[in-house]
Amino acid sequence: MKRVRTLLAILLFALHSPAGADDGLVVYPPVPGLAASGHYKVRIRPVRPGGEWQTAFAWETACKAVDKKTDAYFDTLAGWTHAYVNFETSGAVEVEIARTDGAPIRSAAVHPKRKASACEVRDGRAFVLLDQPCLVAVDIDGQMDAQDTGKGYKGPPIHTISLFANPPLAGKPKPTDPGVLAVKPGEVPPSDGPWTTLYFLPGVHDVGLAFPLRANRQYYIPGDAMVYGTFSNTKWGDGHHIRIFGLGTLSGARLKHPEYVEPPVPEKDHGRYRPIELIGTTDTRVEGITIADSATHSLMLVSPFKAGHPNEVRWTKIFTWRANGDGINPFGNTLIEDCFIRTQDDSLYVNGLGIRRTVLWNDANGSSFVLSALPQLTDRQLVVEDCDVIYSRAKWHHWSGGRVFNMRGEGGRAAGAGVVFRNINVEDPRPTLQQFFICMTMPKPYSKNGEKRAAGDLSGILFQNISIAAPSVLGEPQILWGQPDARIGNLTFENLTLAGKPVIAPEFFKSNEFVGGLNFAPRAVSKP
Repeated sequence: MKRVRTLLAILLFALHSPAGADDGLVVYPPVPGLAASGHYKVRIRPVRPGGEWQTAFAWETACKAVDKKTDAYFDTLAGWTHAYVNFETSGAVEVEIARTDGAPIRSAAVHPKRKASACEVRDGRAFVLLDQPCLVAVDIDGQMDAQDTGKGYKGPPIHTISLFANPPLAGKPKPTDPGVLAVKPGEVPPSDGPWTTLYFLPGVHDVGLAFPLRANRQYYIPGDAMVYGTFSNTKWGDGHHIRIFGLGTLSGARLKHPEYVEPPVPEKDHGRYRPIELIGTTDTRVEGITIADSATHSLMLVSPFKAGHPNEVRWTKIFTWRANGDGINPFGNTLIEDCFIRTQDDSLYVNGLGIRRTVLWNDANGSSFVLSALPQLTDRQLVVEDCDVIYSRAKWHHWSGGRVFNMRGEGGRAAGAGVVFRNINVEDPRPTLQQFFICMTMPKPYSKNGEKRAAGDLSGILFQNISIAAPSVLGEPQILWGQPDARIGNLTFENLTLAGKPVIAPEFFKSNEFVGGLNFAPRAVSKP
């Protein structure tokens, strides 16, 4: 039986192995048993003489058109979809995008803009030139760029697309390698055994709720495998030295939101519905995978800072459509680099070991950077840098959510020293709300009573090279708002611009008497 199993694994691997080339381009074939995007089809070729076009499988995630009261999907996004293509490359590539129904594409724009060297439309198809690995979205026919899709949007569902040009993935196993257990679609994988790597073979898998992860193990989801379910551990500290990697997708689409499960789920078990939750983890890496349609918070590597034992999240993509569909919470011990996060709740909690080169997109309810988790650092810096907020939309107006930099009255302790936001590009041409909403207490009209919140001053943050393309389409002011026992001060703004104009005075912000000590410089003069 073991020999038969091995032969089947070899056959499946041979039939569905990705197409590679000497120039490092790896394009994955269709996922057996999974429908491709119904809106876009994609081809890719290396930019070199004789570089041949290869057809790439276009995945698609969708916001279900169900009652929010039964499964927490945002009704204003019902029927929206996002197509995405994952491939590997070590060099420049050209990507062709066409509509599956043959209708011509009239215009296309890449976001972040600086990531593509060219984007044009020829013969009804979009062509994008990417010089190096990067994660981008391509706006087709101005669906996002040319209309307000936030508060008050009543138009048809919007169908978007992203191109994920990943660097070559190191350490990819083969099904027949020593220590590898190859799992066929339909099989229930064992949670333990004499293996070191669990390899999900091409096709559609379902591991169910809270599949247990073990220390010192690898979980490989290749670019032609879909895994439904969630991964977690059960005991603090028993999930360490774990690697979850590949260019496949981990999806929560078959799970209900935990608040709407019948019979009711105790709140202490809600974490089981998170695609990846590891408590007390160290030395854990999440690389390359896509997390789609999270039932609740997407990725939580829970651990306080532990020097020399970091967790890392790299080249990971997240799409969520539901309430509580947050992106990544790094807690105190996780480094985040080169990710793409489109969420309908909050994208990133600012903590951990740093956030770099990450693309952020919100449509309904979420903030790009949640500041309530900000630490107070005395021995090191926490740097958030080279990030792009490509869309910052919201379905509501006067409430505490949304925005780019958002404290939303949830501080609760002294924080800010040692925190740097550097080279943050907010390029949304039509943001619904303001970008700064650093409120230690919630003023009217954003709360009914302007209630007092927890104590703790915010000070010592450096905002350096912050570029904001456009103000709120609703005319919302930029706000800094303190309270007697939670003051805001000693914030430095070096090269802050709005619509290309430098911000050099405190009057840029609406503030109260508990805000002071704001420092402005038209150009960044230091790079700590």
